[in-house]
Amino acid sequence: MTTLVAIIGIACYMAITLAVAWLASRRNQKSDPDDWFIMGRGANLFFLVGTLFATWFSTFAFLGGPGTFFGKGANWLLFGFFNSMGPLLIMFIGTRIWRLGKEYNFITPADLLSCYYDDSRRVRVITAVICVLALFPYVAIQLSGIAISVQSLTEGFVSYSTAIFGIAACVAIYAIFGGSRAVVWTDAFQGFIFAMLLIGTAILVIVWSGGWENGWNSAIEARPEQFLIDHGQGGSYVTLMLLWTFGWILTPHLWQRLYMANSAKTLVMSSMIASFLSLIVIVICGAIIGFFALGMPLQLPTGFTPDALVPEIYRQYLPLMGAVLVIAVFAAGMSTVDSQVISASSIFTRDLYSPLVGPSVSLERSMSVGRWFELAFLIAVVAFSLSPSGRQLLVPLASIGVGIALCFLMPLIGALFWPRATEPAAFWSMLAGGSVMLALQLGLKQHLPNIIGAPLWGFLVSAILFYTISLRTPAVSARKQAMFHGFLASRFPETISAESRRDAPHSEIKTI
Repeated sequence: MTTLVAIIGIACYMAITLAVAWLASRRNQKSDPDDWFIMGRGANLFFLVGTLFATWFSTFAFLGGPGTFFGKGANWLLFGFFNSMGPLLIMFIGTRIWRLGKEYNFITPADLLSCYYDDSRRVRVITAVICVLALFPYVAIQLSGIAISVQSLTEGFVSYSTAIFGIAACVAIYAIFGGSRAVVWTDAFQGFIFAMLLIGTAILVIVWSGGWENGWNSAIEARPEQFLIDHGQGGSYVTLMLLWTFGWILTPHLWQRLYMANSAKTLVMSSMIASFLSLIVIVICGAIIGFFALGMPLQLPTGFTPDALVPEIYRQYLPLMGAVLVIAVFAAGMSTVDSQVISASSIFTRDLYSPLVGPSVSLERSMSVGRWFELAFLIAVVAFSLSPSGRQLLVPLASIGVGIALCFLMPLIGALFWPRATEPAAFWSMLAGGSVMLALQLGLKQHLPNIIGAPLWGFLVSAILFYTISLRTPAVSARKQAMFHGFLASRFPETISAESRRDAPHSEIKTI
């Protein structure tokens, strides 16, 4: 019965989303990159809150979050603190990215970085490559998360591979025809529905545990070690902080959502609301589910992974509700996958394909190629998700994507705040930092101390190279400094440095 309801529900959801994609396609201007990739920069507060929250939410909230609290215990509570830092970073960094994007029509991260560093082609290419590498594992965790949930709740009737192919086919049709407008429309409604479902799950787990006090007592009695903070993992905590503060907002699909806002005020307000919802729903509810499950008499199957914790709870306590969870996880994963696929398409189209073929290519042609790239990208992700590496825990896979995105931090600081930054420094810091991070993450290098995580090693290499090379090579042109630092000085005078004021005088600012 559960399996039948789940399959019918998923089929209905797919039909609804395809209808939304069709409606969106009627309003889309398919030859306009602004309209197709970032909703014409017109997202209001309701839509931006919805798409930010739904993008943060993903399958991680249903699966990875509770599963990680279940497996790692109190150490994972730090994630909540770091995640709540998002609005501060968006107020300080995101508003500047939005302002520059609106002024100079930036759509991708490479648009901003390559423009500042004297229209560097190699900066554009390395930024684009890192963006695609960051998106790849993130898309994979959505597909694998859905598949894990569906397989668990249907007791294997719908296999892992069948679920992978189903969501990939739906996303391909949805993204190719609907564009960013369809994504934002569905995100705005799905995000709040997801929140109610996870809050409801936390309440049910409390009830099934015998109440609030009994649930905590049972969990502490069963696994007391899970409630102790490991003070010997300081390096790991620093890594976690970098990943889920700076790295999180630098992932390409979230960076591009900064461009979508119709105003700076909308951007700040939406980030505050979405972050608050994330703290309540993902962190607090995820912690309740994960911690209380430690004391519940669960019969965990052979080969159980923490990511399947919530599906297992429903399978054993409320099987019919499991069908609703399958549909919700399917929708949550899709709401993130489609935005990431469209983001990857915009990066390929603007930063790799168009520069390669030159200015002679038409917008219609490049946009058409971008849609073919979406299909190829999805095929590659499906192949990876079916491999043993693609079936790993969701949090480690997410850490790879966010860790790679940290390579953007130093070049971005140069573009926004430090006029002494140089083009060679931006290029080599991203190349070396990303290479080190990937090498360590993939286990190709084993001789470095394991005190800190691979993302932090990559960031340290990137930061050292960026600062050192910048001091030994010529800064970007005065014109670019005026376009960025001078322009921002007139909008954000309270934080601009004295060096920026000197290098971008007021007379230059007025001419921008």
